[in-house]
Amino acid sequence: MQIDRRTALAGLASASALAGFAASPSTADAAARAAAGPDAGALDLDSAPGRLEALIRMRGALDDRLVISFLEGVYYGVMGARITPLYGLSAGLFRQYRRREDGGYDYANFELVYVTDLDSGELLEEFRNPYSGKVGKPPQTRLGPSRLTITPALEVARPAAFATPGSFHRFRAPRVVGDDVWITEESAVQAPPPMNFAFNEVLTYRASRRDLADRKRGHVPTEVSFNPVIGWRPWQGMEGFEGPPSHVLGVCNGRVVTSTGELPPRYQAWTRRFHADVLADPLKVLAPAWAQP
Repeated sequence: MQIDRRTALAGLASASALAGFAASPSTADAAARAAAGPDAGALDLDSAPGRLEALIRMRGALDDRLVISFLEGVYYGVMGARITPLYGLSAGLFRQYRRREDGGYDYANFELVYVTDLDSGELLEEFRNPYSGKVGKPPQTRLGPSRLTITPALEVARPAAFATPGSFHRFRAPRVVGDDVWITEESAVQAPPPMNFAFNEVLTYRASRRDLADRKRGHVPTEVSFNPVIGWRPWQGMEGFEGPPSHVLGVCNGRVVTSTGELPPRYQAWTRRFHADVLADPLKVLAPAWAQP
């Protein structure tokens, strides 16, 4: 089984370019109605089943349609109390969900990440570290597929290899203000050898309470923010640098969409060039995860 960064996290997983994305009731929603359970009444966000249903409909879908969390933003170096912009990021997290007999959900997951130039937004061919002056080649990363589980208790079940002290992957209870519903996902992991890196993520999903009240909809339009706090990677050129303690902070925003055609044209063009199979049939790319033990 291939273990990627998102699996490691489970062991504890520009906004303007996304403008106009929206989801509407579809034939897939009909299949999702049964998955919501027999209660067609109001969604109770104070109950564990209601919170899980809201999370899945925001982060994914009650049925097995494709869902993609698309994110763009900037990664910063943080040294002392000062931030320094480093590079941009354009990322897609491709997922498919299936309900479990215990009421939780399994999901297949892979991600496709491009490092971009801060000014042009094009792929970054060379990264010059502003602290050390070292030059490295940024990876354009494809991770997965892997299969993970969200339990009825709103935790992500983790492989034993990543059950390290202090590691976790969980969801906070929904926060509701007016028509806004936010759910925050938190994860932290100290990956074991040979990876040996620390990774922390905070993602916040926002949806409409009115949309969630319509329980015929297996997926609801959702905005997402992504804030990772990570150590330096080898290609970033900080090895041997003598200076104050430092780390990397990401500030990214985006939306959850349900087709590759909703991804920004530039992201589609890069993927067509480097990973044509993803645009051709992303569910086929996810399929091997369902065969994993």
